[in-house]
Amino acid sequence: MKTLDIDTFNSLNKHDYILIHVLPKEHYQNFNIEGSLNICIYEVAFLDNIKKLNLDSASKIVLYGEDEDELSAKSALLKLQDAGYKNVYILEGGLRKYRDVLNLEVDKNELDTDQLLKLDDKTYALDKQSFLQWTGKNSNGKHYGKVTLKSGKIEVQDSLLSGEFIIDMDSIQTLDLSVEEGSKQLDEHLKSDDFFLTKLFPEAKYTFKNIPPVKDPYLTDVNYIIDGELTLKGIKKKQSVNATVSEVNGTLVFNATAQLDRTHWNVIYGSSKFFKFLGMHKIFDKVFLEMRLELR
Repeated sequence: MKTLDIDTFNSLNKHDYILIHVLPKEHYQNFNIEGSLNICIYEVAFLDNIKKLNLDSASKIVLYGEDEDELSAKSALLKLQDAGYKNVYILEGGLRKYRDVLNLEVDKNELDTDQLLKLDDKTYALDKQSFLQWTGKNSNGKHYGKVTLKSGKIEVQDSLLSGEFIIDMDSIQTLDLSVEEGSKQLDEHLKSDDFFLTKLFPEAKYTFKNIPPVKDPYLTDVNYIIDGELTLKGIKKKQSVNATVSEVNGTLVFNATAQLDRTHWNVIYGSSKFFKFLGMHKIFDKVFLEMRLELR
């Protein structure tokens, strides 16, 4: 991988190279090296935008991002090399290393810090249209569907999360089968005493309190591991949920996954832990839940 240190870079004639800032426009507007162009590596049209410069394959291209630890400039270099550009370099250390040495154009006082999650203290209420997607598996394959959330809230206090969600178990619905294929029969079976007995237990509840973020709460990875309690069929058990939380224009977006063992809540139908001679009627014990919730 070709790199340029600051001395080599400053020795170049400015007419002999194209300097490209590879991060988004918002970052470029905060800090950029004088004379650089902004072509964002995160855009699908990155190579198309490069081609608009009408460079030949031997043109010298210098790329820079925020610092040497991030992959943005390295990814851009690899894309350009794969596209046939032979004279591509990365400014060693990026902006962070040379911000006090290079001539920078500055619109704001500091760089964007949008890598780690930061939440203001606030109580958020669940949007009415929210639901969970469930997946259950058996020896023949799997089925999936959804179940509606009746209500929910999350309170943020000093980055700690507390909350409660109420699930409408009577709303459980199969999505991978048509009516002709038996979706309604499966729905009624799931609501029966073989599974969730929604006639007596129409609601489930998940609660958690004072959950801290993980050590480095990156915005694109799991930033909260929520150890809460799920009450299902009148039985309360601990249940962990991996969540990626973000805040967008005043809306708390809660993306989460959970894997629960249904037998912990006495949902034992088709489980080989409890029944013999099931043959092809085995139903795996693990149920998978996925959710994307918006709270305002």
